[in-house]
Amino acid sequence: MYSNNSNGNGAASARGFVALCAMLAMGLGLMAPPAEAQPFAYVANCDSDSVSVIDTATNMVVATIPIPVGNCPLGVAVTPDGKHAYVGKEFSSNVSVIETATNTVVATVAVGAAPDYGVAVTAEGNTPTSRIKAPTMSR
Repeated sequence: MYSNNSNGNGAASARGFVALCAMLAMGLGLMAPPAEAQPFAYVANCDSDSVSVIDTATNMVVATIPIPVGNCPLGVAVTPDGKHAYVGKEFSSNVSVIETATNTVVATVAVGAAPDYGVAVTAEGNTPTSRIKAPTMSR
């Protein structure tokens, strides 16, 4: 038996196409890696010349890293992969590099005067940069 009514077949095809698109979208969503927050926050402590490591799941300080060269750490930038943190200091001309796996300072990089608040890392994570601010003092 043949029918001239094609609405039923067209509607079924459209529903099938929509279902196929939905399945493809879900499959692609499952393939994407989940966004994960870094488990630690790094907070500069100017008065004690250190950096506190805070576990963001418990909001507890789990380590305090002394910054041996320079003083008054103010700015911290963590690489996108979470492997290093760069610490700028107000009254020095260097940036300390922290290895986050061990929470130790592994390098000190000489830069311009007072690389304090403006420490940043590129999205690729391979180029730390610092805004250089000349110190201003009045008496």
